[in-house]
Amino acid sequence: MAQQGGRKVKQTRVTTENLRRRGAVSKGDQREAEILDATRRLLTKKPMANLTVDDITTATGLSRTSFYFYFPSKHAVLARLMEDVSDGYAKTHVWLPSTGPQRELLRTQLAGTAAIWHDNSTILVCSLEGYDNNYPPLTEFIATIQNRFTSALAAKIERDRAAGLAPEGIDSATLAALVTLMRDGRLSQLSAAPPDEVNRGLDDLAEAVLRLIYGRLD
Repeated sequence: MAQQGGRKVKQTRVTTENLRRRGAVSKGDQREAEILDATRRLLTKKPMANLTVDDITTATGLSRTSFYFYFPSKHAVLARLMEDVSDGYAKTHVWLPSTGPQRELLRTQLAGTAAIWHDNSTILVCSLEGYDNNYPPLTEFIATIQNRFTSALAAKIERDRAAGLAPEGIDSATLAALVTLMRDGRLSQLSAAPPDEVNRGLDDLAEAVLRLIYGRLD
């Protein structure tokens, strides 16, 4: 579970352990989960660009034919892993529907996303690096999940500007994109940091986000 302030948010992802807890599962579900588990482990040892289908089949004991029955490519495996992470991300977005700065709520949201980065940094870094732009289904999916946050943030900025809670300035969509880049870059840096550094980093990140959107804060 990811810690969000004083609350815990359940993160669900397909793994062999989760499938075993559910009880009876199909052989196909089991093998698909094994491929996802193996790829997740392998990404801690080498970047996606260097990972091969042979690496995954060796780790799972499956044949290449079996692998391609479940996934058309390693890119499709990465997209599935990112889908699971994206679902977890969406559950942390407690600040976006709020009104005004709401510093504590923003800090809670950032803590949740930081926990997801800590657990999934090897997967998420692929989106920051623009991994394999020659595979349209993956790049389109990454763009979709990134747009989910930036669109919601842009809508919050516009609401707060209309209510007189935030100053007019940079186009809301552009500002939201800048905040997203800053957030993801900093969370990537903090993903392997010790807890004290993470806490200080999240405090600073919350302050930076609020100042970008709301200007001087009293």
